[in-house]
Amino acid sequence: MIKFSLTCSNHHAFEAWFPDSDSFIDQRARGLVTCPHCNDAAVEKSIMAPNVRGGKRRGETDPAPLPSSSQKAPEQTPIPTAKPPETWGPEQVVAARQLLHAVRATVQKTHEDVGDKFAEEARAIHEGKKPDRGIHGKASKEQIGSLLDDGIEILPLPDPKLDS
Repeated sequence: MIKFSLTCSNHHAFEAWFPDSDSFIDQRARGLVTCPHCNDAAVEKSIMAPNVRGGKRRGETDPAPLPSSSQKAPEQTPIPTAKPPETWGPEQVVAARQLLHAVRATVQKTHEDVGDKFAEEARAIHEGKKPDRGIHGKASKEQIGSLLDDGIEILPLPDPKLDS
């Protein structure tokens, strides 16, 4: 999966995940990539610095570089929160399900399945008691909330049904 920094024609910046670069190009061409702030489909990739972290540095952020005097900093305007589209067409629903399925399949292939011990393992990795590695498994809503409240980076993944 690839995370792209994107900008719409109204200069709203946001990020989105895609299985690969070709998927972004295809979905954008079909109008499936829209700005979450204004629903604009005129979306372009922005310049993005790689951000690779692991181990005890996970969760820390590096300070953003200051723009040089020759670069103009983007204007920051308040962005009203936009509602998602009232209805999605069949293509958008299928594309969303396929993306969620691809994310889930990738995680299942590349991360260790720790089953019902997910919360315990994630906390031990975060605290440095267990080796840093990608894991997946199951956790209750309470366990997920507790991990997030404690600053432990996790991403709950839905289980999309492609045929429903």
